[in-house]
Amino acid sequence: MKEEYKKYLPVIGLVVCGGLLLIIIFNNYSGSITKDGSSKTYKKSLSLDKLYDEAGGNDPLSDSIMTSQIDLSTENRSCSFMVSYKGVRDRTVECIRGCNEDEDDDNSNFCKQFEYPGGDSELKDTFLDQTYTRRRDDRNNSATED
Repeated sequence: MKEEYKKYLPVIGLVVCGGLLLIIIFNNYSGSITKDGSSKTYKKSLSLDKLYDEAGGNDPLSDSIMTSQIDLSTENRSCSFMVSYKGVRDRTVECIRGCNEDEDDDNSNFCKQFEYPGGDSELKDTFLDQTYTRRRDDRNNSATED
C-alpha cells in the first residue's frame, strides 16, 4: 500500500464507524415511531390486564372493548369463562362451562367462585385487573362518604 493512502486510514475508519453508528441509531429510532409521531414502544404483555392497559383501555375516557375466553382444564377441574372489559368501568366474568347452577359438586363450586356479573355486587374473583378493582373500590368508598 502506498504511503499516501496510509495517512488517510484513520479518517476512513472514523467515517465507516460513524456511518455504522448512524445506521444502528436510525434503525432503533425508526422502529419505535408510531403513526401519530410518538415514540411509544409496547412491552410484551404477560396478562390480560397489562394488554388492556397498554392498549389504552384504562384511560379515563376510554371506550375500548376486550373479550377473552379462558379455558381451564386439569385432572380435577374444568371451567370456561368469558371475560369482558368495556371502557374503564365495566368488567364481567361469566362462567360458560363447568358452573352448573343446580349442582353443588366440587368442580361447580370451584368455577362459581370466579364469576363476576358486574355492577355493585361483592367483588370476589381474581380475574379482573387491579386498575379496575382499585377504581371500583375508590368509587364505592366515595359513595359511602357522601
